[in-house]
Amino acid sequence: MAARDLLRLVLNNLRRMKARVAMTAIGVVIGTAAVVVLVSLAAGLQRSATESLGSIGELTKITVYSPQLIRSFGGSSSSGADETVLNDRALDKFRDLPGVVAVTPREPLRGSAMLRLNRLTGGANIEGIDPAEAGRLGFSLASGTDRLGRWQALVGPRVAESFYDPQTQSSVKEPPDLQSQMLQLVLSRTGEDGKQVERVARLRVTGVLEESGGEDDYAIYISLNDVLELNGWLAGQRPNPDRDGYNRALVKVTSSEQVLAVEREIRLQGFYAYSPRSTLQEINTIFLVIQGIFGGIGAIALIVAAFGIANTMTMAIYERTREIGLMKAVGATNRDVMAVFLAEAGSIGLLGGLGGVLLGAGIGKLIDLIAGTYLAAQAVQSGADASELSISLIHTPFWLPAFALVFSALVGVASGIYPAMRAASLSPVAALKYE
Repeated sequence: MAARDLLRLVLNNLRRMKARVAMTAIGVVIGTAAVVVLVSLAAGLQRSATESLGSIGELTKITVYSPQLIRSFGGSSSSGADETVLNDRALDKFRDLPGVVAVTPREPLRGSAMLRLNRLTGGANIEGIDPAEAGRLGFSLASGTDRLGRWQALVGPRVAESFYDPQTQSSVKEPPDLQSQMLQLVLSRTGEDGKQVERVARLRVTGVLEESGGEDDYAIYISLNDVLELNGWLAGQRPNPDRDGYNRALVKVTSSEQVLAVEREIRLQGFYAYSPRSTLQEINTIFLVIQGIFGGIGAIALIVAAFGIANTMTMAIYERTREIGLMKAVGATNRDVMAVFLAEAGSIGLLGGLGGVLLGAGIGKLIDLIAGTYLAAQAVQSGADASELSISLIHTPFWLPAFALVFSALVGVASGIYPAMRAASLSPVAALKYE
């Protein structure tokens, strides 16, 4: 049977039982809409989670912690080797890994310190990095340069907001522009006589970072040697990184695709390594499972609808028995009869799938509108700016509508297999005599 003749015959048969086809297709509509809505909801939650991950840090950066630091917090390193030290020799090994473009210690200032700018007082996380690596770490700058010299600083964009007037104990209305400013870093320690001793280090701001939403926004980066000198003054003796190691190190990789391999190699060397990229992979894995579960819940409704299609096509056999006998009498083969019934069942599934996709898209928009309005109202009550809010819980992947249509059509075809085989097995003589 030619494809054109088959299509014409199927359309004519479906028109003859429009009411029954419509009621049968409603089950497919509901099942397909459930699949679209639930999978879109899971995809929307996944997108929200991965977008918020951008505030943790860049996907091409790996933070490496010394085993000693991990053990001090009650944890254990990857290998548990006590002799593993995060010193310059270990950093050189990191630099030799494929894809690594920059490696630097991230040594924090270990003591009490505050910032002064004219009459204002503020605070920030002070960290020392290798000045030779600063240009390769990929800092995004709002102003200035990323070059670090002796007693020079790269300042996070939110550091300026920490300044306040100590006389009135109130924050300033306009945060100061820190670019090219001379900051006073005031350190204090207890002397041998029990009295407080202060030291003032003057830092020239060479650059202000762009806002990233991560810890860099509240940090001040200065030269590693400057931090080691200040830590030595605070502790009463200069630290020995070669013997004791650094607390943390930062590894910059060329692309996010290489991060997991580099992170794995670092762990094999006995260090604990963390990257937003590995967290992103874990989140994606979890949400893929959630999408599968949600899609399976919606597919149950499609399976129920499949029984409706099978019932409709089985009833059609009894109503069209003489017609089937006539088709066979004029030369139609069993294959032709099966093709007619399978095409009709598949068409019911496809029509229901199309309606389900449209219904699912509409329900998704409604959920987005209601939930988005509620969440935005809650955020505004918490002090957020309404003009900057864009809350969306539903995200429909481009492949989902096509998948839903194909799947619903396949469900229809599968539902029509038994009725089609039964119709094909009818004897032409018995079918023509059927009343």
